[in-house]
Amino acid sequence: MGILVICRAKMSLFGSTSGFGAGGTSMFGNTATDNHNPMKDIEVTSPPDDSIGCLAFSPLALPGNFLIAGSWANDVRCWEVQDNGQTIPKAQQMHTGPVLDVCWSDDGSKVFTASCDKTAKMWDLNSNQAIQIAQHEAPVKTVHWIKAPNYSCVMTGSWDKTLKFWDTRSPTPMMTLQLPERCYCADVVHPMAVVATAERGLIVYQLENQPSEFRRIDSPLKHQHRCVAIFKDKVNKPTGFALGSIEGRVAIHYINPPNPAKDNFTFKCHRSNGTNTSAPQDIYAVNGIAFHPAHGTLATVGSDGRFSFWDKDARTKLKTSEQLDQPISACCFNHNGNIFAYASSYDWSKGHEFYNPQKKNYIFLRNAAEELKPRNKK
Repeated sequence: MGILVICRAKMSLFGSTSGFGAGGTSMFGNTATDNHNPMKDIEVTSPPDDSIGCLAFSPLALPGNFLIAGSWANDVRCWEVQDNGQTIPKAQQMHTGPVLDVCWSDDGSKVFTASCDKTAKMWDLNSNQAIQIAQHEAPVKTVHWIKAPNYSCVMTGSWDKTLKFWDTRSPTPMMTLQLPERCYCADVVHPMAVVATAERGLIVYQLENQPSEFRRIDSPLKHQHRCVAIFKDKVNKPTGFALGSIEGRVAIHYINPPNPAKDNFTFKCHRSNGTNTSAPQDIYAVNGIAFHPAHGTLATVGSDGRFSFWDKDARTKLKTSEQLDQPISACCFNHNGNIFAYASSYDWSKGHEFYNPQKKNYIFLRNAAEELKPRNKK
């Protein structure tokens, strides 16, 4: 009887009612000296052997949950994440340089990967074949799938200062747009794309009919751009973006706000003593931003080895994690927002002298159904 109860409890780890990952006491848990997983979250099996730069969950169209990770070991890995939290390695593909970004096609049949080898590839998961679909003259930093009513394509952003659009069947791009500087991060939520570049460049594109530049924005941040994520309004239309910098700060920026001076704001995060400005503090890079698909709240992850959950509308912090023993380099939510994935690996923010090849890399999974609910919704 006892075994049956345990099995049934395990079934709904990522269901909306489970307390999994919230309290987190484990009989076999961590010894006092080991803080690689202080939140006692689920560890993904067979993680990459070098720093993990990007994570992406499969779209709603694909039954179940599949997680993709790209790493500096030049590989892209795929796991099936079962409802009980178990992770099953399914397949992997290689580039000839570090993999800097990954994304899915909307139907879940393909994964697109961007690499320092100056190419992007399309990985057909059914046949487990990967073919090159894009070429740049420098490392490719971002890759995004665009599904418009009248066209589909892959958008790649590179350190060669171009943004290119590919139809996946042709070796030449459908369109090439010049960027003011190297592409550092980008996001796409049709019909909007945003690209942040070196020298604090910030450009919004509209994707209707064909991609075109919509507006250049003076950066709300004073330091190097690191990550960007588009957010939607109540009717599911992209309406603005969150931009993170290396200086422990995030800007919330609306495209057409009623009152720009009031509606747009920045907040500090990933700093050693929170928002106390009188004492000296260590300031860390914001490595990733992800919006919860159901609640519209957001997660940030940083070089300080913490993740935080925020409600941008109430302008409040919902939660901050305990500190991991190395930076959190990437994060993402699954399609319904029940699972928060985050990667723990060295991000080189302190240079080569802090690199320890003996240190393992981890991907953790946490139940995010409750912790990201906005404050006013009890």
